[in-house]
Amino acid sequence: MGVIRGVLRVTEGLKDPNQNLFDQDQDLQIKNNLNQEILSQPIQNIENTQSDKIDKIDNIIIIKNKENVLRENKVPESSLQRALQFSGLGLNLTTNALKKVLVSTFSEQKVTFKQALISEENAEILAQGLCKMRGAPLKLAQALSIQEDELIPKPIRQAFEKARESADVMPQYQLEKMLREELGQDWESKFESFDIKPFAAASIGQVHRAILKDKQVVAVKIQYPGVKQSIDSDLSNIKRVMDYTGIFPKTMFLDKLIANTRKELYEECDYIVEAEKQIRYRNNFSEYKQFAIPNVIKELSTQRILVSEYLEGDNLDQVAEHYPQYLRNSIGRMIMEVTLVELFKFRFMQSDPNPSNFYFNRKLNKLILLDFGAAHEYDKSFINDYIEIIHGAASNNRLKCLEKSKNIGFLTGEESIRMKEAHVDSIMTVGEPFRYDGEFDFGAQQLTKKIYELMPIMLKYRLRPPPQEVYSLHRKLSGAYLMNMRLQTKINCRDIFMNLYDSYK
Repeated sequence: MGVIRGVLRVTEGLKDPNQNLFDQDQDLQIKNNLNQEILSQPIQNIENTQSDKIDKIDNIIIIKNKENVLRENKVPESSLQRALQFSGLGLNLTTNALKKVLVSTFSEQKVTFKQALISEENAEILAQGLCKMRGAPLKLAQALSIQEDELIPKPIRQAFEKARESADVMPQYQLEKMLREELGQDWESKFESFDIKPFAAASIGQVHRAILKDKQVVAVKIQYPGVKQSIDSDLSNIKRVMDYTGIFPKTMFLDKLIANTRKELYEECDYIVEAEKQIRYRNNFSEYKQFAIPNVIKELSTQRILVSEYLEGDNLDQVAEHYPQYLRNSIGRMIMEVTLVELFKFRFMQSDPNPSNFYFNRKLNKLILLDFGAAHEYDKSFINDYIEIIHGAASNNRLKCLEKSKNIGFLTGEESIRMKEAHVDSIMTVGEPFRYDGEFDFGAQQLTKKIYELMPIMLKYRLRPPPQEVYSLHRKLSGAYLMNMRLQTKINCRDIFMNLYDSYK
């Protein structure tokens, strides 16, 4: 999550402290050799390895990453400014598409306007526009980025993914204006030091490192100006763009997705509410020593600024690249465990699966959990049926999956036999890790391929949108799967679920 957290800095012996130690091809070979040498040694022999230029945690070495360069762009604050941005974005997309169609008339390979509209060039324009707008458009893009290619054309989905991974940051004058409005004209007096350059930026805010007067290191999340006031107009404008392009199928029920995004955004734009959710989540998991949730600094938190304890760790990309299999398995199990425990024990789930919300502290052997604006509580009646659907998949009971799907609102009961079979097939596919008796290999899984094969049928024959709760719940569950796939873990998911099912009340 940025340039400070999760980065082990390597500067000794370098002419330029910002230079990557292994920039050249031959140095990459050295890096690989050192990795192999260190990872093959017992922990107590690490100190004898010639790695004085490399920071290490136990028997893991992590080379300093290149700094994540965040673009600085003024946040359009008023509804008029944001509407003009949307107009400009739509005009750029249309102009570029028309240009592509015109050029194709002089070649053998003709391009339709719709094909040109969803080209890779337009996808790049769209990603940059969303990163500049931030707020509701970027939040919706993040929700859409985990959808299948059958739902959203691949270039557009990739644009949404790119937008999910990075947002522009506000210039210093806007930042200081927000600090004065929320913490007072003397805001600087509340900190020993404050890093003006943020280390992370997301859809509705950016995060800075600071030190309080008592020397405590904190993370200060600051909301972009005008984001909350523009939620309705932003979503209306982006809906027009989506309708205009015609790239989203009707059975995607885009109106329902946008309505759900609107509800979530209003909640997430109130950092007082988020602070309460974070405190509740921290209390829920107080007995789970393998997880760390930052403490909230309530006296400095406001509706648009959230100050929390600063926790350090390695991001999941570093874990995937440098950690040995047994540790990746352990971390993957933690991710799956927290996902199931928050749902089936507490019925209170942090539903944002962005990998930048998960870090691992090797010294403490803890998984750090961040960002609770998207935490949701689920009704017990809903979870009662949902846990039975998962149990049906885990026990290979197709009839149970079908009946509970009707109860919960996935199906009307009037669907065709083909649709019902495809729906149950999709549940059985998603439930495969919980049905497998032993360590499920996420690195060799075929889940994604199987779901892709079922999507055309469900898109064609689906009669109703999924229950509202499913949008956030499945976003998190799919995120837990994807993170385990990224880490190529081998974990026993069945025992985690069955233990929770047996104790479920």
